[in-house]
Amino acid sequence: MTKSKIFLFTLMLLLVLGVCSCESTKQEASGKNTTFVVTKPDTDGKVYSIMVFKELTEIKATYMRTNDQFDIPVSSCTYDNETTSIIVNKPKNIPYAVKDMAFTITGVPAFPAEFILHGGVYVRTNPGVFINGKLAVLGTDYTFDKKTHHLKFITPVDSDKDSYEIMWLTKNGTSAMSNNIEPYAAQYKKLESAWYKGIK
Repeated sequence: MTKSKIFLFTLMLLLVLGVCSCESTKQEASGKNTTFVVTKPDTDGKVYSIMVFKELTEIKATYMRTNDQFDIPVSSCTYDNETTSIIVNKPKNIPYAVKDMAFTITGVPAFPAEFILHGGVYVRTNPGVFINGKLAVLGTDYTFDKKTHHLKFITPVDSDKDSYEIMWLTKNGTSAMSNNIEPYAAQYKKLESAWYKGIK
């Protein structure tokens, strides 16, 4: 088992920062490498993984006030990997509303890593994309579709193991997806600052 962390940050208008984590596991039965993202329902009440999964293998719900945990059958949910939205059909034994829970979404990630930058990019400035503490180059290291907000790495980035950070501005504030940034903390801080200064 290899361990890694993926953080999903959402900075809303009130500057409330939500942090999501991730870990890689290898399923003995399937032999497939999986990773998980912990996410909360968005302001529209929907759940998005943001990271593109080829398939989901497990969904867990946590009621945020008491940390009560529940298993949700993957077969009862609908996942759209073109938007990363997940329609969660919670079992009757869960007494809490979807909006009040966090969800641990486990699955087989796309490789190289792909993301749908939920909320869109509401500025002319491209998303800030950094790999291993350096600025990634559009068209060389990644592609980005401004209509679908689909960001796909060309460089073979493993969403669970490699170091990267993606930042984008939505109508509700700044969002970011990152993994294993600790070894390059100083470099990422400078890159973030430069990106913010370049927002148009």
